[in-house]
Amino acid sequence: MNSLKITVFALCLLLIASCKKPNENIKLVVDTNIIQYTAMVNVRDANTGLSVNTANIQITGTNADKIYELSGKKDIKLVNGMVTIGLHPDLEPTSDKPIAVNVEISAPGYVSQSKVVSFIVGRAQQVLNINLSKVGAPPAPVIPEPEPIYKEVSMSFTGVCPNRTDFQIRPSVYIYFKKTGTEAPFQYLGYLDKGNLTTKFLELNATYDFQIVFGGSAYTVTQKIEESSYDLTVQMPGACDGF
Repeated sequence: MNSLKITVFALCLLLIASCKKPNENIKLVVDTNIIQYTAMVNVRDANTGLSVNTANIQITGTNADKIYELSGKKDIKLVNGMVTIGLHPDLEPTSDKPIAVNVEISAPGYVSQSKVVSFIVGRAQQVLNINLSKVGAPPAPVIPEPEPIYKEVSMSFTGVCPNRTDFQIRPSVYIYFKKTGTEAPFQYLGYLDKGNLTTKFLELNATYDFQIVFGGSAYTVTQKIEESSYDLTVQMPGACDGF
């Protein structure tokens, strides 16, 4: 199944659900969760924690031809060091037979790495952090992931396109964040389920950039955290291509 078939299939289902009355304005609402088993690949510099934007990715192994980018594209490439890959919807692991592929990462001046991604029953999402060391560099320090220490904040993200007022996207994607105006690397925040997320990583009165990667493009939205819930709009012009 190519990207066109996957996207059109999702769109057709939502069109049926959207057409309540003949005289209503039709709103195309596209969910991006057609690919059920996914893995976020995040490539970072082992010493700085910053994304390695020059990195390349290659998927190899027996099931490599069944791996797609989250939007359904067969052309898998890293954007800001990140990409979400997933299994073809017709292929699912079983309890006694996970599905594995090799993720091979290379970048100029860095030591290449190869890691195995296993898609297992009951684990629909996973994050694969690949830290690349520069050639000849000493071992990198271990940087612990941040702990959630703040009050819960509920967030809803809706994707829109500048020239399509009839088009909305409910992204089921991995989302990253960092404080606005800092040089800190983006950190993993969580997984958006049809655009929704509840988190304890956000500090009250702090302003954050939120980033998702979908269809070979990175999209960012900024928000100051002052309330317990937010409905955010993400400009995603590339997601409307072909419609």
